[in-house]
Amino acid sequence: MKAMVVGSSGLLGSELMKLLGDSGSGYDLPDFDVTDRKCVADAVAALRPDVILNTSGLTDVDYCEENPDEAERVHHTGVQNLVTTGVRLISVSTDQVFSCSVENRYILESDPAEPANVYAASKLRGEKAALEVFGNTIVRTSWLFGQRGLLPWIISSLVNKGLVMAVTDQTSCITSAGSLAEILVGMASDESSSGLFHCVSRGAVTPYELACTVRDRIKTGVVKETSWQQLALPAPRPVWSALGTERNTELPPLEEVLDQCLQKML
Repeated sequence: MKAMVVGSSGLLGSELMKLLGDSGSGYDLPDFDVTDRKCVADAVAALRPDVILNTSGLTDVDYCEENPDEAERVHHTGVQNLVTTGVRLISVSTDQVFSCSVENRYILESDPAEPANVYAASKLRGEKAALEVFGNTIVRTSWLFGQRGLLPWIISSLVNKGLVMAVTDQTSCITSAGSLAEILVGMASDESSSGLFHCVSRGAVTPYELACTVRDRIKTGVVKETSWQQLALPAPRPVWSALGTERNTELPPLEEVLDQCLQKML
C-alpha cells in the first residue's frame, strides 16, 4: 500500500507518518496546498497513491469564525480537490458538527448533524463532498492530543504553573492521536472500511472535570471554573458533543488513556 498523508506535519499526520514508514509520503504547507486543485492533481499524479489520508485543517475554531472563506477553502474545497483525483480518500472531521444533544447521550453516526460554528459547518460540507463517492471514508473525532492538546496542556499547567482555568459548559471525549492513527492505518488497508465513523475514547467529560481528575491523581495544582460564555470568544462551542459509535471503532476508554498520558508525561 502506498499512502499519501495530507497535513503530515500536524499532530495526527506526524503519527501516521511514524506508523506508515516507507509506505507513507507526507504533504503539507508550504510546499503542498490542499486548496490548490492543480497542486493536488500534480502531486497525486506523481505519487500515484493507493489511498489518501487527509488530516489537514485549521484547528483554531475562533480563527475560522472570523475567516469563514479560508475555513471553506481548507475544509470543503480542499476535500473536493482530493476527491476529484479519484483516489480513495479517508478524511478526518470533528465532533463539533453536533452542537447539542438534549438527551445527553452518546451521539451516533446516524444522528443528524447541526454544526456548532463556522469551523464545523465547513468541515461538514467537506464530509458530504467526500461521501458522495462510494468507498471514501470520514472519521469524526474530538479533543485530539499527543505531545500537545487538551490533556497534556492540563497536566503541564498543573505541574508547571500550579493552576488551570477549565470550562464547565462543554462535554466531549478525548482522543489519543497515536491510537487514532492506528485505526486510520487499519482502514487504509481495508477497502471495506468506508462511510462514516466516530472514533474517540469513550468517557464523556468536561475540561473542568478532566482537570479535576488529573489534579486528584498527581496531587498538585489548583483547578478553577470558567465557561465559554465568560470567555466570550468569537466561535460558539457545542454544549454536548460526546461521540459514540455503531461501527466498533472505539478507542481505549478515558481512564486508560489518562493513565497512559500521565505515565508518559510524569
